[in-house]
Amino acid sequence: MEVTTPAEVRFRVRSPNSVPRRIRVIALTDDDAEVRRCIERAHADVQFVRASEFAALLQTEGTDAASILRSVDTNTCALNAWLGAPDLVVIAGREGDDAQAGAVAAKAYRSRGVTVSSVIGPGDVCGRRASTADLLRPHCTMLILPVSAGYLEDLLVALGA
Repeated sequence: MEVTTPAEVRFRVRSPNSVPRRIRVIALTDDDAEVRRCIERAHADVQFVRASEFAALLQTEGTDAASILRSVDTNTCALNAWLGAPDLVVIAGREGDDAQAGAVAAKAYRSRGVTVSSVIGPGDVCGRRASTADLLRPHCTMLILPVSAGYLEDLLVALGA
């Protein structure tokens, strides 16, 4: 009797990373409870920032988020400094959050070859159109729409942070 192995086995990680990842979590709002819980846990090699900081920087540089979405020009020193050099970016928020600055950042990271994931939880208002997820979808490597809170924490733990 021949033992067959499922095809998806080839995608499994056989050993943990020998080099820790540099992870950047971008919170779409300044008051996200799930992001706040993750900050309090003090994950290793994880930097937490707010999309509002990036939006303010874009305005200071004299550029609006919509025009940068059309053509990413992140050659200014201030924008490059804010973007940094992470190995992985996670954009976290809830449906209904303003995701314009997050989408601009995601596009900039993707143009640099950085993997970008988004974790967009359910919003406070039922029946609201999925505008946050829709704006981020074209710029993310992976879009996660969990049905309940706690996914961001689990993701960071799974990543070894």
